[in-house]
Amino acid sequence: MKKHIKLALFCLAFFLLEAGCGNSKNPYHSPKSITKAFAESLYTGKFDEAKQYVTPESVPIINFYQHAFPPENFEGCDHIGIGEITVREINDSTALCKCILTLCNGKNSNSSTKVVKKDGKWYVTLRESENEKKEEAEKQIKKFNN
Repeated sequence: MKKHIKLALFCLAFFLLEAGCGNSKNPYHSPKSITKAFAESLYTGKFDEAKQYVTPESVPIINFYQHAFPPENFEGCDHIGIGEITVREINDSTALCKCILTLCNGKNSNSSTKVVKKDGKWYVTLRESENEKKEEAEKQIKKFNN
């Protein structure tokens, strides 16, 4: 009987451990995790991977990077350092993530990434929405008129 209890506890522990680690393979569950996955892929030249972490509107920007920075630029660069990611949630579907990255050349770079939640998943957005463009234009008009 004790063997069955031990086996059941072992299976339960294994299941809980596996479920907890499952989120590490799914970067879409939080602003921090999508920011980390995106930065890691973008700054190591894995542009096709980076495309899966961005909104559809942002894919053309990644395509531009892919053509602007040839693969030779990333030889020997398979990992970057990512400092603590701070998240400032703007609302329940938008957040701004900031962190310091240590790039392959050893230099530090400040990173500010906007992420949005769509269909329950977080994605990096590299383009402003039409509403944001309109709001920014209205601010600029008010500044100009005052």
